[in-house]
Order: sequence, then structure tokens, then C-alpha cells
Amino acid sequence: MTKLPDGKTRLDLVREGLADGGLKKRGRLIVSLDRLLEDPKNERKTFRNLDGLVASIRNVGLIEPLTVTPEDDPGQGREGTFRIITGHRRYRAAKLAGLTQVEVLIREPDDALTRRIKSIVSNVQREDVGPVEMAEALQSLLDEDERITSQRGLAKLIGKDETWVSSMLKILTLPTDLQQELGTSQVSVSYDAIMRVARLEEEGQKRELVTALVSGASSRDVRHRIDAIKGKPKKDSSEPPSTTPKPKRVFHTNFKATIIVQSTTTRLTGDQTIAALKEALAQASDHA
Repeated sequence: MTKLPDGKTRLDLVREGLADGGLKKRGRLIVSLDRLLEDPKNERKTFRNLDGLVASIRNVGLIEPLTVTPEDDPGQGREGTFRIITGHRRYRAAKLAGLTQVEVLIREPDDALTRRIKSIVSNVQREDVGPVEMAEALQSLLDEDERITSQRGLAKLIGKDETWVSSMLKILTLPTDLQQELGTSQVSVSYDAIMRVARLEEEGQKRELVTALVSGASSRDVRHRIDAIKGKPKKDSSEPPSTTPKPKRVFHTNFKATIIVQSTTTRLTGDQTIAALKEALAQASDHA
């Protein structure tokens, strides 16, 4: 049987943790999956793209242990069980991969607020849950915990600025069907992109951009579309914007440098290009 760095086998760890019916209070332990409980308040409700993780677990096992805390409550039928703190996605993938037991890292129990804040901070840093799920988690903290009385207080607790928190909560003002579309999407949508969409005023624009995001449009794509929307002239403008592209000339040199001459007007003659290059050369010489 494989020995661990301290000379013990995994079976030794199991015996130490479960001897005489007692629970190991900290450290690492091998436990059966049926003794692990998911946290009902975990922000993640949708588990996307598990296939790759399942395949990896089948090939090499679960590399990183789940983090858990003892949930020893005989009155509720929970004696000898553990509540998952981090690793809900890995837990589900392990079950799908056919594992019957996994390694866990046991932590001392935190109070409910501390546990939720740690979970939110972890998921915020990795954008590991969908934007709607994260917005709902933030709103529930505001609604359910009397110690958090403002968006500013919440922002301070999770280490983000107040504007970020406000923008995340704005996601919950999207029409319900759009929130559901985001929540069930198998495409990961960045927080920044959907926060920008939520700040738009016209519902039609929101719908168009949400559809684009869940269809695979990049955050940069959507950002450019929003910039274009905000840059549109007013409907009563008598002078439509120019759509004529500004001409430019591109020169590739032997020094792995590219020189571009682009006009600010709609015309660029050969003489103007040469004159611009000479002027640029003179300025470069002055600063050499």
C-alpha cells in the first residue's frame, strides 16, 4: 500500500479519523462521497463543462482535495459527515467519474457569514460561478445578514469597491428570462461584460447583447458594440456620422517595425504620404 510522506498509509488516516466513532477535527482525511454534504448556500447553481474534469479525474484521480468542515449533528442524521466548503464542482465530477471516496482537507468550522464571504471571495477571484449566481449571492448577504447594512459595507467585506458591487447587483434588474438564459448557458460569461449590458437603458439592446454573449461573443466584442451604441448620434441629428474609413499606408521595415501613416481626412495622396514620412523622420531625428 502506498505510503504518504509521514510514513502512514491512506488507510491509517481513515482509521485515525474514524476510530471509536470520533471525527478528525483538522488535517487531511480520505472519506467516502456519501459522507459529504453540499452547502445549500453555495453560490454555484450551474455546473458547466464537467466532461473534461471528469475525464481528468478518471485518468489521474482528484489532484486537489476538497475543503470541508465537520457536520457532526446526530439529531439531524449527520453524524460522521462533512459539509463542503470549496470544491463543489470537483465533488460532482468525482461522482460522475465513479469515485467512491476522495481526499479532503478539514478546516475548523466558521460562522455562516465568514464561510459565505470566503466562498464569495474565492469565486469572485476566479469568476468561478455565473454572473447571475454571484449577483444573487451578494444580494442574499445584503438581505439576510443584519451585520451588512449597505453596499459599501458588503464591498469592504469582500475586498471590492462599492461601484463593482453596485454594478453586479444591477445584473438582477435584467428581465427574468434573460437572467435564466445566462444562468443556464454552457458558455462562461464574464462579469464585466454583463455588468456593462445591464447598465444599458433599452431592453432590446440588452436582449441582443445577452444573446450574443451566450452564443460565444467575446467580452471585447460586446464592449465595442456598447461603445458604438453610446456613440450613436441623437435621432434628431441632422448630420449622420461618417462611415467612410480613414485611408492609411502601412510600411514594413527590416527592423521588425511597422510604420503606419493614417490620414485624419478622407484623402491621402502619394505626395502627402511622403511628406508625412519625412516630417516623422525629422521628429524622430530630433529625439534620437
